[in-house]
Amino acid sequence: MSKLAPPSTSFKSLFKLAGPIFVANLAIIGGGTIDTIMAGQLGKDHLAAVALGLAATICVLMGLVGVLQSLSPIAGHHFGARQYEKVGEELQQNLWLAVFLCIFGVPLLLYTNLWTTMGQVEGDVARMASQFLTFTAICLPGSLFGRTFISVFAAISRPRVTMWVSLGMLALKAPLNAVFMYGLFGMPALGGAGSGVSFGILSVLSCLLYLIIWMRSPYCKKMHASKFHWPRWTLIKEQLHVGVPIGLSTFFEVSSFTLMAIFISRFGSGTISAHQIVGNLTSMCYMIPLSTGIATSVLVAQCLGSKWPSIAYMVLKRSLIAAVGIATLIVTFLMFARFYVVPLYTADPDVQKLASTLLIFGCCYHVFDALQAVSSFALRGYRVTKLPMMIYGVMLWGVGLGGGYYAAFHAEIFGGPYGVFGFWGCTSLGLIMTGLTLAAMALWVGRHRAEDDLHTAEEIEAARIVSQA
Repeated sequence: MSKLAPPSTSFKSLFKLAGPIFVANLAIIGGGTIDTIMAGQLGKDHLAAVALGLAATICVLMGLVGVLQSLSPIAGHHFGARQYEKVGEELQQNLWLAVFLCIFGVPLLLYTNLWTTMGQVEGDVARMASQFLTFTAICLPGSLFGRTFISVFAAISRPRVTMWVSLGMLALKAPLNAVFMYGLFGMPALGGAGSGVSFGILSVLSCLLYLIIWMRSPYCKKMHASKFHWPRWTLIKEQLHVGVPIGLSTFFEVSSFTLMAIFISRFGSGTISAHQIVGNLTSMCYMIPLSTGIATSVLVAQCLGSKWPSIAYMVLKRSLIAAVGIATLIVTFLMFARFYVVPLYTADPDVQKLASTLLIFGCCYHVFDALQAVSSFALRGYRVTKLPMMIYGVMLWGVGLGGGYYAAFHAEIFGGPYGVFGFWGCTSLGLIMTGLTLAAMALWVGRHRAEDDLHTAEEIEAARIVSQA
C-alpha cells in the first residue's frame, strides 16, 4: 500500500496536460502543412518531391523516435514515485541511445536511391526529393535528441516547454522555407527541396533550446543526474526492452502511410499531391487523440509509480470517452467542410476532386484511429508493448499496406486494380480493426491491474475524489 498521493486525474488535469501537447504536435504537423502549401504553389512536381521526401524522413525518424519514447513511461514512473534523480539518469542514457540510433538512421536517409526507386520517380521530382533527404539526414541527430527532451518534459508534467518551443519553430518555418525554396538573400533556389533545409535547421535549433531549458530551469534542477554517466547497459537494456516494441509499433503505424505515399507516387504527380493533402489534413486531426494518448500514458505511469493502479484504470476509461467524443465531432465537421478546406492547398481542380474523395476514407476511420492512439499509449504507460506491436504489424502492414498494395495494383479477381482507392480502403479497414482490438486489450489490462490494488475500497474512493478535484 502506497503512502504517496496519486496525481490529479480529472478531465481538467487531463486536458491541462494534453492541451500543450496538442498545440506542440499541431505546430510540428503545421510545419508539414506549410511545406505542402508552399510546394503546392510552385507546382505538382515540387509537391510530389516534398511528399516523397517527408514520407521517407518520417518513416525513418518516427521509427527511431518510437524506441526513444520508452523514456516517457519510465521517467513518468520515477516521477510518480518521487525518485527524481533517476529521471536525469534515464535521460542521459536515452541520449546515448539516440547516438547509437543515428548510426542506422543517417545512412538510411542518405541512401536516396532507395526511396526514389521505391517511388518510381525521376527527373526533377527525384532530384528534389534526394536533396530533401540529404538535408534531413545530416540533421537527424538534432531531431532525435530533441525528441528525447520532448519525452522527458511530458513525463514530468511540463509539456508547455515543448509547446512554446514548437510554436517558435513554426513561426520560423515559412520564412526559412521562403529563403531556401525561392532563393532569397543570395541563397540558391532549391524549390521543394528547400523545405528539407529548413526542417534540418529547425530540428537542431529546437534541440539546443530544449537543452538550455533543461539545464537552467529551477524546476528541472532536482531531476538532474548527480554526475555524468557513460552508457550504462542495465538502463539502456530496460529502455530497449520497452522501446523496441514501441519503435516497431510506431514504424508499422507511420510507415503504413509513408510507404503508401511512396507507392502512390507511381500513379503520377497529381495523385500523390492529392494523397499528400489528405494525409496532412488527417494528420492534423490525429493530433488531438495523439495528444490525449500521450497525456494518458504519462498519467498512467505516474499513477503506477505512486502505487495507484485503480486510479490509472480510471484515467484510461476517461481518456477513451474524451477521445471518441472529440473524434466524432471532428469527423462530422470534416465531412461537410472538405470542399472548402481542400482548395486551400491547391488550385488544380483535378487534385481538388481526388483529394475531396479520399478524405471520405479519413472520416471513416478517424474515430477508430482515436481509439488506437489512446489505447496504445495507455498500454505503454503499463509497459505492455510487445502484443500491441504484433497487432500493429498484422493490421497496419498486413491488412493495410499489404492489402492496399494488392488492391491498388492487382485484385483483378475482385474487379481491380483500384489504384489509390485500394490503398486508402485497406488502410481504413486496418485502422478500424486496430482501434477495436487495442481498446479491448487496454481495458482488459487496466481492469486486471486495478484488481491488484492493495488499497481498500474506501481509500480508493477517497483518492478518486481527491484526484478529480
